[in-house]
Amino acid sequence: MNIAKVGLIGISGFGSIHLRSIEQLQGKMVDLKAIVATSYEKNKEVIDRLTSRGVKYYQDYRSMLENHKDLDFVAISTPIHLHAPMAIDAMERGFNVLLEKPPAVTIQDIDAIIETKKKTNRVCSVNFQNTSGKAFRRLLEYIKEGRLGKIKSIVGVGRWKRDESYYQRNAWAGKLIVDGNYVLDGTINNPLAHLLNNELIIAETSEENGGVPQKVTAEIYHGHKIEGEDTACVRIITKTGIEVYFYSTLCNREEEPPYIMIEAEKAKAYWTFANRFKIEYIDGSAEEFDGGREDLFVNMYINMVEHLFEGKQLYCPLEITRNFVLASNGAFESSGGVYGIPDEYLEISNENGKIYTYIRDIKEIIDEAAENKKLFSEMGVPWTKKTEPFDLINYNRFKMFVE
Repeated sequence: MNIAKVGLIGISGFGSIHLRSIEQLQGKMVDLKAIVATSYEKNKEVIDRLTSRGVKYYQDYRSMLENHKDLDFVAISTPIHLHAPMAIDAMERGFNVLLEKPPAVTIQDIDAIIETKKKTNRVCSVNFQNTSGKAFRRLLEYIKEGRLGKIKSIVGVGRWKRDESYYQRNAWAGKLIVDGNYVLDGTINNPLAHLLNNELIIAETSEENGGVPQKVTAEIYHGHKIEGEDTACVRIITKTGIEVYFYSTLCNREEEPPYIMIEAEKAKAYWTFANRFKIEYIDGSAEEFDGGREDLFVNMYINMVEHLFEGKQLYCPLEITRNFVLASNGAFESSGGVYGIPDEYLEISNENGKIYTYIRDIKEIIDEAAENKKLFSEMGVPWTKKTEPFDLINYNRFKMFVE
């Protein structure tokens, strides 16, 4: 049995989930050799536990790469703005990479990572874990086989709630730029990025260039008092004419499993983060599939190991995420900024000491928008701003929000 030697950069925050996944596979598929954390005091208990069993600890990731050249891959779970430079550095030093999402937030950065991957002939998988569930994998197979026919439209809806502490958890939460570096933190690039990425993977799976954004019209808002966005509606027309819609908010009154609806020539399909799908065919037949409970993070590590040692297809190779980054950049360009929702349309709620910001009627607004494939301003929602389509043909540089 092949066991991959792994180094983990970042063990706190989301890095703790990576560490948990590695430890579930320790001795079975992976062998954790080294970890990186900039603060020993903050992570003392975890670091001491790991070093007691022989794992090497470093404060600088470059020292780890220099001293562990035999690693089969490194996992990078660091702040968003460090993803691109660290992935590029690791691959240039000869390492394969499992990179936390988003791989980058600007088209110039994702292109630089892709170029490095090609130049170094390294492997780079992106940890969009919602690509790994059995239901999503089976749905993609059905699409490849043509069971749904040509796809006409894809609609994604994500409605969650986040309290004020969510935006105080680190220095970049809810920010557009930190220390001169883009983070563009919000529903599009962070918590609900999986939804948009999966939509575009569905489109690309259906036909070549089906997931390549060509024109984007978007409205980006915030209810919370932050720089970035917490609510968005996006219309994407892809290179082959597929319409992709993305509706998101972190100002909903409850947590709902995000879902995707597909309209195609032969069927309508409904997939949800709950690892299930339902397909209704035009001949009247229907099919449902439940993937059950899975650890999607562990799945991504298994997939990486099986790709390296057995040649199994990656669930989310770096190159396919370029469509996601391009769509994100197009959304910001079209919106022209992030617009605050006036207080009169918000409700602040104290729930067991946690402060939540809700947008009044946002659930119903998104339901209507998704059903009719409209942007919020096209429905006459009073707090909205009408925006213009943005053409992404030959687009290669994002430079908003910098003076």
